[in-house]
Amino acid sequence: MYFKKTLIMAAALTLLGSMSLAVAQDEEKNDGLARVAFITAKDGHNQALEEAIVKYHHFMGDKEGAMHYNWYSVETGEDTGSYIARSGGHNWEDFDAKHDWNEEAGAKFAEWVAPHIEDVVVTITKTNTDVGIWPESLEGYHYYSATNWHIKPGHNNAFWEGLKKVDAILKENGWPNYYSFIDTVSGGHGNSLMIVSPRKSFADMAPKEPSFMDIMNKVMGEEETEAFMAEWAMTYKSGSNMLLKYMPEQSDYGHDK
Repeated sequence: MYFKKTLIMAAALTLLGSMSLAVAQDEEKNDGLARVAFITAKDGHNQALEEAIVKYHHFMGDKEGAMHYNWYSVETGEDTGSYIARSGGHNWEDFDAKHDWNEEAGAKFAEWVAPHIEDVVVTITKTNTDVGIWPESLEGYHYYSATNWHIKPGHNNAFWEGLKKVDAILKENGWPNYYSFIDTVSGGHGNSLMIVSPRKSFADMAPKEPSFMDIMNKVMGEEETEAFMAEWAMTYKSGSNMLLKYMPEQSDYGHDK
């Protein structure tokens, strides 16, 4: 599968287990990087892994400079039953950080968590701040629809020009959904990105008004919209989609307990 065969298991576990990366000190001034781990539990070990992560995160809660991960379960698609752990808001220099608790943390991870993991793949991603509409707060958002997009070779400039045009139109005309484009800067495939859309519930996933085509037709006219969409569609293709569910217990580091 796309995520699962990229990295050697031992190396991935070492990266995830040490958690030796510093949290960006100024969240408003960072490189927009995130460290993302795609995790597959051993058969029959999902509940044990979830319980182990809670225990491990509480252990890590008071470690200065530790990277804190939000956890998500994969609810649909070919990787249903797997997990994604993500820590965002980082600068490149955060990945060089070392701490005096690394060895102890690695030992605890190896004891509590690693026995329940079948496979891990780690990537570094970057949020594209030039396009997208995002809520001021993610409170109440429990689901995230994530779709891979692949830019066709030789069409990079045309794709981004088209996307920026669409993005501006949606922002100016009341598009009722949120979305963000995520680039994989290490550990992925070239010319690929992911569009992520947060939703509060399954009911929140129902189509809303005005629709995408309603807005485009209103601004550009039906004939021009049809011509534009046909031309832009030649620059990319949409890939696999999955639905993620936020796991608050596994994302907690014991600060409120």
